[in-house]
Amino acid sequence: MAAMRRSAKVALVLALLATGGAAAAPGDRCAVPPEPIGTGLHAGWDRLLRAFVAGGEVDYACLKRYERELDEYLAALAEADPETGSVDARKALWINAYNAFTTKLILERYPGIASIKEIARKDRWLARRWDVGGTLYSLDEIEHQILRKRFGDPRIHFAIVCASRSCPDLAPEAYSAERLDEQLDRAARSFLADERKGARTAVERGWFGGKRPTLYLSSIFKWFAEDFQKSGGSVVDFVLPFLEPEDRAFVRLHRGQLAVAYLDYDWSLNGR
Repeated sequence: MAAMRRSAKVALVLALLATGGAAAAPGDRCAVPPEPIGTGLHAGWDRLLRAFVAGGEVDYACLKRYERELDEYLAALAEADPETGSVDARKALWINAYNAFTTKLILERYPGIASIKEIARKDRWLARRWDVGGTLYSLDEIEHQILRKRFGDPRIHFAIVCASRSCPDLAPEAYSAERLDEQLDRAARSFLADERKGARTAVERGWFGGKRPTLYLSSIFKWFAEDFQKSGGSVVDFVLPFLEPEDRAFVRLHRGQLAVAYLDYDWSLNGR
């Protein structure tokens, strides 16, 4: 009997270690994360995303219980060399790093946070505290100086996520060099298919009783218009291939008189 009790205690300790100190009870939605696919740098991050992200929403309550696994991934980023590998490998690293750092920023304050905007700007995007390869960066530097300036791929705007409902959905998997082009295209299409925050079309009433065909786009396309114009000629030209078929047909039909307007941005937390 004593041996059985010792075995039970050992099993409990192992369960607690596996869940960062919070074993999941039967029926608990915080299931143990699935085994990572592969053993590369981003495997641990991929494991957490697959377990706790669905439909673009993050289960921060459950993820908080596995925060130690996130910390292990951040420690791996601190040891990584961001200058090695292919362009896609480096781009994927910085996208994953940005999203993981933002997630950590939220978890540090969860559950007492309803929007990333509640965090002072100096602590939110300007704090140089995130370690990649032994150098500290701010989220602002990663987004603007590295991802935008160095790689020049406007699709990164659909992959990096600011933990808000009007941001693109956080992908339920890590970005990888082998599939990056496909993943970024899918992120663009998914974002623009969401009429709440990505894109929608409508025929509105004009000022003098006429009709005004309108393409509504995320404010991201206003804030970073130059990025999309460099790649596509105009914002409309850029989004056209990624729009839903009916929206694409609408834009082509009304292109000569098409108005572009921008959707309000919802900064509330992208949690379940």
